[in-house]
Amino acid sequence: MAISAAMLLDIWEAGAAQPPLVRALALLAPLFPETAVAELPVGARDALLLLVREWLFGVQMECVAMCPACTTRLEFTLATTALRALAPTTAVQSLDVGGQQLAVRLPASADLLALPPGPAATRRLIERCLIDAPAVLSDEALAAAATAMAAADPLLDLQIELACPDCGHTWATPFDIAGFVWQELDWWARQLLRDVHTLARAYGWHEREILALSPQRRALYLQLVNDERSAS
Repeated sequence: MAISAAMLLDIWEAGAAQPPLVRALALLAPLFPETAVAELPVGARDALLLLVREWLFGVQMECVAMCPACTTRLEFTLATTALRALAPTTAVQSLDVGGQQLAVRLPASADLLALPPGPAATRRLIERCLIDAPAVLSDEALAAAATAMAAADPLLDLQIELACPDCGHTWATPFDIAGFVWQELDWWARQLLRDVHTLARAYGWHEREILALSPQRRALYLQLVNDERSAS
């Protein structure tokens, strides 16, 4: 899908001051206007975010983590295609708890936005996603529902297994897909605006004219400006 630089900057600007979850929806909504992205299971939403990331920056994601045992800085690579393959294929799961049949749907962004803050949020989320559930649910039923959700949607709480090459410590670190993609978009937008500033000062062009240039032409003009500055 072709996404213009101007359109992407508008999306970035609109989402910059929003909470992280709203930012993710702000990025997807203009690109998938026929999809109710807020109603998608979290894993399906994140699969779309990873797809957008592929369109913009490619498949390979360069990541960094700190070893919790010795603070060594680890660099590792994740592939968007591999993570997208973990997206859920069905939104509703059936489970048997002590002979009682229950159905639970996978949580969506709309569910997360509706939750009140506080320690009871997880329980409220599970209760919200149970379908035709009895008025009173045991802790066993809630735990079973949570387990079913996690099994059906691995992206709901994605954990990356890592091993430190220095001390040998192994651990699982959470990976926030929405946060990672937005961080990359934020870096791209700020760099692009610096480039716009440079070209506007050098040539007197308006922002819309600079953004209309292909990335290759913008890069060439920037190189010419930098070469001229270096020679003076």
